Amino acid sequence: MDYVVTAVLEPPVAVQGLDELQQQGVVALLDRRLALVEGVTGPDQADIDVLDFRISPGPDRTTVVLVLDAPSLVAAEWAAATVLDELLGEIDELSGWSVAESKVRITEDEFNQSLAAADVRTPDDSSELELAVEEALGAAEPAVEAKHWRETLLECAPRLRAFGPEAFAVPGADESAARLAAGALIHAVWVVTDEIFYDELSLSINNATVDEAQGLLVLSELPPCYGARYDSAFARAFLLASAAVATRLSEPVWTPPQCVAEALALRLLVHEAQVLLDAAELLDWSRSTPIFAAFGAAAFDDTAHELLYEVDARQSDDAVNSAWEGELRERGIAFEQWFGARTGAPGLHPYLQFR
Repeated sequence: MDYVVTAVLEPPVAVQGLDELQQQGVVALLDRRLALVEGVTGPDQADIDVLDFRISPGPDRTTVVLVLDAPSLVAAEWAAATVLDELLGEIDELSGWSVAESKVRITEDEFNQSLAAADVRTPDDSSELELAVEEALGAAEPAVEAKHWRETLLECAPRLRAFGPEAFAVPGADESAARLAAGALIHAVWVVTDEIFYDELSLSINNATVDEAQGLLVLSELPPCYGARYDSAFARAFLLASAAVATRLSEPVWTPPQCVAEALALRLLVHEAQVLLDAAELLDWSRSTPIFAAFGAAAFDDTAHELLYEVDARQSDDAVNSAWEGELRERGIAFEQWFGARTGAPGLHPYLQFR
């Protein structure tokens, strides 16, 4: 059964009152280690899996929300406390920190309701758990401050130089909504880039693919039909493709995605932007969807990559090859074509040319 556990981590008295930079440092230290944790064995030898997590920093405490597959509520609370206590003991920079609390603060019914709500708001099955965790984090720390996020995203918005407000214009949406969407897209660059780094490290250490790994942050949102091919080498190549897209978003003239991997990277950035706007209660999913659809019409010159999400995720890679490969290759989106420059496109990063 899935449980959402909220744990509170407290620093020693001597380091109370962390500034924003210190808070983000704590998040980075915990995030890097938690991304590698797949689970723990309970006192009764039952396997308890870590499915997902979110970290919310503060000046006097840090809140960690963990989604665990555990045999009981007690086991879930024990596992969360044990995992975090061990991590704190391993991180020298967090010496003296302690787990002050580890409790299930959201019931099974509430968790299922969150998943159902997520299913309504987005077609991506991979995002359901993420949205449920975001809502659980909001329930545990009601201070996801809309005012703070509004100010942050409006400050980020001018960095999206490739597009003006007209790219986000839809009937019924004002310029403020367009600016928030632009800022969220820029903020998503920071989030997704960090998450790809963490996923690559996890895949490399475990010599695994996305199909085999647990606790990944973003690569699991790629088309599941090719999950068996997303290994650490792929993650490094995909990071370069993502970086190219992010760089062009800040340039004065937009260059559309030059390969399938870049198109998928931009798709991930849009999804992360929507998740943030929804979690911060600035634009819910139904309001942001048409805004980003308008942006997509301006940003993508080819949406063939969307077909990849229509391939049955339950098919094996061999089944994909036999049932879909011909059509995917004809459209230029078969896996072997992801890092190849499209006709007339400028050359890609040399690293990608050896894929």
